[in-house]
Amino acid sequence: MKPVKNEPKMSHEARIAVLETSVMNINANLLDLKQELQRGFDKMEGRFERLENRMWSNFLWLMGMIIGLAGLIAHT
Repeated sequence: MKPVKNEPKMSHEARIAVLETSVMNINANLLDLKQELQRGFDKMEGRFERLENRMWSNFLWLMGMIIGLAGLIAHT
């Protein structure tokens, strides 16, 4: 609430009520933001786990191909 020049001064109780309302709104907004960030981090964590699994799979395929090629070369 922005005071205007011609508006009468607010009492202390009214100011406290306005501040309490503002604090409750800020608190609710921060909780919403925290939940949204948590969901985002959970999604990213899942993506990193899938990426890590894919990298291990590719590494094992590569090692198998190298060992198979070395075996083929050794027998020829």
